[in-house]
Amino acid sequence: MMEIYETINVLSFIQGYFHWLSNLTAWQLVGLLSFVLVDLLRNIGKPIALSIHNIFRRIRPLPFRNVDNAQIKITILIPAHNEGVSIKNTIESLLDNTYPNKEIIVIDDHSTDNTFEQAYPYYKRGQIKLIKRTEGKGSKSGAINFGIVFATGEVILVMDGDTLLERGALKDVARAMTVPDVVAVAGNVRILSGDEGVVNILTKSQSYEYLIAFELGRRIRLMMGVLVIIPGAFGAFRKSIAAKVGLYDKDTMTEDFDLGIKIFKTSGKVVFLPNSVGWTYCPNNWKAWMRQRLRWSHGQFTTLTKHKDAVSIGTTYRILFVLGIMDMMFMDVVLLFVRVVSLAYIFLTFQQSILYPLIFMMMIYFVNELIVIITAIVFSSHKSNLRYVYLVPFIIFVYRPVYACIRFYAYALSLFKREVKW
Repeated sequence: MMEIYETINVLSFIQGYFHWLSNLTAWQLVGLLSFVLVDLLRNIGKPIALSIHNIFRRIRPLPFRNVDNAQIKITILIPAHNEGVSIKNTIESLLDNTYPNKEIIVIDDHSTDNTFEQAYPYYKRGQIKLIKRTEGKGSKSGAINFGIVFATGEVILVMDGDTLLERGALKDVARAMTVPDVVAVAGNVRILSGDEGVVNILTKSQSYEYLIAFELGRRIRLMMGVLVIIPGAFGAFRKSIAAKVGLYDKDTMTEDFDLGIKIFKTSGKVVFLPNSVGWTYCPNNWKAWMRQRLRWSHGQFTTLTKHKDAVSIGTTYRILFVLGIMDMMFMDVVLLFVRVVSLAYIFLTFQQSILYPLIFMMMIYFVNELIVIITAIVFSSHKSNLRYVYLVPFIIFVYRPVYACIRFYAYALSLFKREVKW
């Protein structure tokens, strides 16, 4: 009897839902769709645009030259603060790299662990340069600016002290730099595991996030010619262009994003190398992850406001660059505040039947997320990424809502000129 009663309740709820759906006014439907419509329309168009772009690139590939004679020297800068656990593996991955004309510089930046001692044997054998930075305050931007003074390569590749480059990555960077108007390269950064080798639902969600950000987001921005982010875990640029724009600034917590915009302002081309992967580690607990994302979001907002001249009236920058910055401001900042207003509208409008609109929105979000992850997997060279699809419900109901709250808080702090501690 209980089972029959529960079945009737479920059927009654479904009927009520469809009755509610059929009685929505046009404005109510617009209000509901405003929460996700922009994302949905963009994500439907992405696989189509990327497919067309891939066909175009097969017909007209970038004019890469052969680098077997290794004329381009690459200096790899590794700013390392308390990376004693991982620095040996990072150095080994570079020594194992097939590209011969390379220089490895490790900058021990105010470490309090055994980072220097772990790197020292490689310095003793003449395989790397090892610099100890003790003056001033520790910072990644300061360490890179300090280390670049000792660099002799014409191309500077910056990576983290816990990142492992695949064997052909340096050769791919050198090939990209044979194109005269290419001034910087963004590598494909993926998650190896959480810190200390921990694997849990949070680290898997970050793997999912990186997959979409690099295999889909970077490809789209490359196609549009507005790729302005050079990842700090695996990014390269010409030494001459870095000197021209003043290297890394210390007034933002996202120095890689800031440098990318400064380089892009020079009118050079930035390319993404999807098949050149740097494997890195990510926060393995919620507290560390939240602190990291708070820094990133605060730094992003600070950097965008710092470069507001790019979208000011009378700007002289390239139209694609201006549109790219405006798109980032709209998608990452403006839409976040719009969603807050939309959510308030939904709760006020549908007080008596709030469960129905929430189900409606979650269904649209589910479809949207499936489009995103499947598109990223299709264009990725690592088809094993299909294993991440099962994370979609957790991403929709937990990961993205929590991240949205962090971003909202970080943007608010930035608006009110409040600093975020490292």
